[in-house]
Amino acid sequence: MSIEQTTGRFGFHLTGGKREPVSTDPVVQIYVKSSALGRAADLPISPNFVTAVEIGRFIDEAILALQEIRIEAQRALAAANPA
Repeated sequence: MSIEQTTGRFGFHLTGGKREPVSTDPVVQIYVKSSALGRAADLPISPNFVTAVEIGRFIDEAILALQEIRIEAQRALAAANPA
């Protein structure tokens, strides 16, 4: 079993589980699109996750990191373009 789902710039791949020819634990990995022209999320940005808690923790940390980047990028832009 392999499921790929993409929303906007991000997506996930789910592999493993009972439907695999050789049963393995299901694993989720978070992906991002490597190109604005591509349709599939194809660049992994996370390790493999086996629990919902791991996924939640990764996403929470990613949101915080992106918010910090936003603030710094906005400051840099404002400094480069003084009013």
